[in-house]
Amino acid sequence: MNVGFFGIQFSFGLQQTAVNPIFSFLGAHHDELPLLNLAGPVTGLLIQPIIGAISDKTWSPKWGGRRKPFFLIGAILASLCLFAFPFSPELWFAVGLLWILDAGNNTAMEPYRAFVGDKLPDEQLTFGYQMQSLFVGAGITLANFSLFLFQDWFSVPSEATELCSSGVEVVSSIPKWVYYSFFLGAFASIGTVLWSMWKTPEIPPTEEEFKEIQEFNKDKPNPLIQIVSVLLVIFSVPLALGYLIAEISPELYADINLWVIVVLVIAFIWLFVLYRMIKKNPNNSTLKRLGDVLSPFIEAADAIGGMPGFLWKLAAVYFFQWYALFVYWQFITPMLRKSLYGISNSDTEKFEGLMKACKDGAQISAEDMGFAQNIQAVSEQALAQTGLMNGTYNFVTMIVALALVPIAAKLGSKLVYVGCLFLTGIAMLSMPYITNQWLLLLPMVLFGIGWAAMMGIPYAMVSRVIPEERRGVYMGIVNMMIVIPMLIQTVSFGPIIKNVLNNEAVNAIIFGGVFFIIAGVLAFRLNLPKDDDSIVI
Repeated sequence: MNVGFFGIQFSFGLQQTAVNPIFSFLGAHHDELPLLNLAGPVTGLLIQPIIGAISDKTWSPKWGGRRKPFFLIGAILASLCLFAFPFSPELWFAVGLLWILDAGNNTAMEPYRAFVGDKLPDEQLTFGYQMQSLFVGAGITLANFSLFLFQDWFSVPSEATELCSSGVEVVSSIPKWVYYSFFLGAFASIGTVLWSMWKTPEIPPTEEEFKEIQEFNKDKPNPLIQIVSVLLVIFSVPLALGYLIAEISPELYADINLWVIVVLVIAFIWLFVLYRMIKKNPNNSTLKRLGDVLSPFIEAADAIGGMPGFLWKLAAVYFFQWYALFVYWQFITPMLRKSLYGISNSDTEKFEGLMKACKDGAQISAEDMGFAQNIQAVSEQALAQTGLMNGTYNFVTMIVALALVPIAAKLGSKLVYVGCLFLTGIAMLSMPYITNQWLLLLPMVLFGIGWAAMMGIPYAMVSRVIPEERRGVYMGIVNMMIVIPMLIQTVSFGPIIKNVLNNEAVNAIIFGGVFFIIAGVLAFRLNLPKDDDSIVI
């Protein structure tokens, strides 16, 4: 049943580790990386709840049942994108693929989690989701280790004619061995999902449930049209107004970060307007259909007003925690290029200039080509080292996750969570000062312990303070607490690293470490009732 989650998470592992280096290979600057990752938080915030709501009211025996059609479509999209990604000729092409890849992964993941809950009796749910966590860790770990191993096995020094040839229309510096990890990910994504679909039939709805589904979907278009329609409703107004504002104030085109912020502000205002219209006009059939699809957002908005104080405190912790994690994923490879291999920003700019000259057909001297080949080789080593480090922390997480259970029961969940946040902060603060590739694995052990705590302890704490009958909606709000800091990071950190951190990836990682320490300090406020302070994850 859970085999398909391995492929989905293999895809996520490549997305976390390899996509930003590919952006850099294609010429993205440090201050551009945050905004180029906007796809992750936006699709996570919108796609998962929409797909979840629609799949709840779907039954299609021809296409496998209730959940299978959605994670099959998601896996197909992800596989196609993974196959195409290393062939990206330009930065804009790779960014577009990331949006589709992220949408595909989220389309597959949300109904897959529900699929396990649909299939298992209550007494097997814990074991089922533990197995899912095992496949999550295995997929991400192997995706990262594949990058390290393929660089070791298949990387060869680039010849001048391969790296720069005026006889070709497009010059790409994406190394060939990276292709193999993405091809493996494409196969894993679709192959494992097809295996789970073949081996695990869905349980048909009862006659009463089937009548409810038919009644709900009466006079409604098919789910794909519903999804596209809702996304058009959500995005059309903000994008149109954003375009008009930019036409009135052309300087916005010169600062894409500011333009995106304007569009996002309009989008949140537009969603609030839609919410008010749907709540005030319950008898309007058009708005009612829209409200049915947007029900996760509407229910979340209703629940936020009565949210327990513990969740507000957790939101403050999550802001610093997830902001720092997004900084890490974006800047660990650029940091390694500087701290481990000595590539400066001026070296990178010179390399990019040479690649542009190659594309324009200019003649490059042997000395400059030797320089470019060296920068290319070192950049590949930095990406492989990132794969080794990320694979290490995910492997540690797999081992440590269960070991934290008795520790949390003995010391209290809050203290364990606080300690693990501090360990993660120490790990990030120490990384830029370690210049041995093997010693760099030591902070990754601390990072893996912290990641294990972040993935389990907060959810267990939340489950003790929220009403059981509203657990679903409040867990959805917790997911929003993850996505919104990431969204803020994508539009804010570009100007920060450019104007405050001297455009240095090393400073970005130190910045992330400081944010983890702040998160640890704020986590001291996460007080549970005394009877619940020692809980089982």
